[in-house]
Order: sequence, then C-alpha cells, then structure tokens
Amino acid sequence: MITLEDIARKAGVSHSTVSRALADSPLVNPDTKKRIRQLAEDAGYQVNQVARNLKVRSTRTIGLVVPEVSNPFYPRIVQLVADQVREAGYTLLLHLSGADQESEVACLASLREHRADGILLVTAEHGLVARDQVNSMVGSGLPIVLMGWVEGADHIDMVTGNDANGGYEVGRHLIELGHRRIAVIGKPPHRGVFDRMFGFQKALKESGIELPEALNSAARNDDEVGRSVRQLLSLADPPTAIFAYQDSLAALVYRHLGDAGVSIAGEMTVVGFDDLDLATYLSPHLTTVGMHIEPLASEFVRLLIERIRVGSLDAPAQHIFISPRLVVRASSAPPRKGPITTGSTP
Repeated sequence: MITLEDIARKAGVSHSTVSRALADSPLVNPDTKKRIRQLAEDAGYQVNQVARNLKVRSTRTIGLVVPEVSNPFYPRIVQLVADQVREAGYTLLLHLSGADQESEVACLASLREHRADGILLVTAEHGLVARDQVNSMVGSGLPIVLMGWVEGADHIDMVTGNDANGGYEVGRHLIELGHRRIAVIGKPPHRGVFDRMFGFQKALKESGIELPEALNSAARNDDEVGRSVRQLLSLADPPTAIFAYQDSLAALVYRHLGDAGVSIAGEMTVVGFDDLDLATYLSPHLTTVGMHIEPLASEFVRLLIERIRVGSLDAPAQHIFISPRLVVRASSAPPRKGPITTGSTP
C-alpha cells in the first residue's frame, strides 16, 4: 500500500512537500510538483482525493453506505448515525449497496465523486465487496471506517459488534432453562470468531449438546422462514426452542408458529438478536440480545470524525469491539412437558 512517506522517499523530499504538491500548492517548485504527481500517479495514489480532503477543500459531508433499509436493523443505524453526523456539523450522504452488496463499489465511487470528507461503510454477510476500492481510499488518506468484521482488514479502521458474546449468552440462557433440542433459523455465520453462531455453538458444546443439520436452517425471507418452521414442526421430535439469527426473522417465526397454532412460549421458546423496537411489539415480548447498536453507531461516527480532523494517513488502524447483552423477556420459558398439541401441524 503506497503512502505519502513512500512517495516522499522516492522523490527525495519531505512529507509536507508531497502533501503540498498533491494539493497543487504554489509553494512547491513546478518541476518538483510535476515529478511528485507523476510518482503518485504511477503508484496508483489517488492524487485528486488527497487534495479534496485537505481542510481548505472540505465539503463538510460524510458518506454512509448500508446494504438496505428493509431490514429494521439498518434504519436504526442510519438514524443514529444521521443524528450524530448532524451534531458534528456535517451533512450525511446515504447510499444503499443492496441486499447482496452488489452496488458497494458504485456507492463508494459516487461518494468519492461527491468529495465526501469521510465514509462510513456497513458491511454484511458478503464481507467487504469493494475491497480494492477501500484499500485505495486508505492508501490515499481518505478516512473510511467499516462497521462489521472483515477478514484481512487489519489496516482498516473498524467497529465491530462482538456478537459471539451475545450468542453465547443466548445459548447459556436456553440451556439453563432446560432446553436440549434447540433449533436455529437464520443466516450462515459470516463474522468469523465474532459471529453470534460461534458463541452460541460454543455454549452448546460446553454442555454436550449437538446442533444437528435437521435443526439448523438457513433462511432470509418470509417464504424460507415459513418452510423452515414447517419442517421443524414436522419432525418426530420437534425442538423446544428456536434461536432466530435476528429479530426480524424472529418476528416471521412468530407468525408461522401462530399459523400452525403453536403457542409462544408455552409450546415453543423463541429468541432473537439485536433488540430492535419490534421486540417489544411482539406478543409475548421477545427475548433477544441488544444494548449494543447505540454504542456501535456512536463509535462508528466518533472514529471517522477523529480521522477527518486529525488525519488518517500513516495512523495505526483502530479496531473497536462492542459486546451486546442478553435481554430476557416473556418469549423464553422452560421446555414443554410433552408433544406439541395445540392447533394442527403439517
């Protein structure tokens, strides 16, 4: 990764001379300026972006990229970030990278074109799709902070929820209630050792409990959740508890269990993750994991503002981890005594 120091060494000048040359300062000899700019261009250094992000050229805008807004988790992040960005005196430019992050590269290109002073990028299950673009931004000195965990991104500022701790608490909670047949409905693990499933499975393993394939279903939408619920209820020995990967999926589990005439938590315990507002709209109120979104958003913005004001070139990357906590409500109870008898199951 090329830095200002690298260009300075190649050009035989100081770090400040390189900065002035890339900003087209009249204080630098024209021949020296031309030589420095050619070195930067040959090395793939983003010359124009450096100039744009000097304080005198600040646009007072910050870019935020999130995958989508149909998942209630993201609108909450957007609102929290928008409030804090506004309080810091900046304008927010919001871009959606898509449910599969298919537009992540285009979003970053647009924010560079609009000369954002810094970028907040929320990653998702596909990791860092625009890795090359982000590496280029980091190398050019454009401040960028990631939310989420990304493998091989030690050089990038990152704010991560240590969801493994929350998943472990969910597992321990269900085990302590007496559950042994526990199903999972949700997304495949995608956050390494910080993924909630890593902690959840650790809790099960410590108690000698297995998570067989029949009780582990991948689901992202209503149809897939409905199919998963029906399959679980059709088993000869259905689970006594369901861990939904996120609250929005837990809400769908509620609906499909209700359609099957299965009571929560009398016949099936259901727990979620994120502690979104909808957790207390559901009946019974949802046991979940939360109290981490606000500090995540706060550190997300704080770190970027710090980078913008102080500068990010040659500064060691910071990785900040926020641990969520279990929030116990009425949707979790000891396992039912016998088979499911309420209503009809497929």
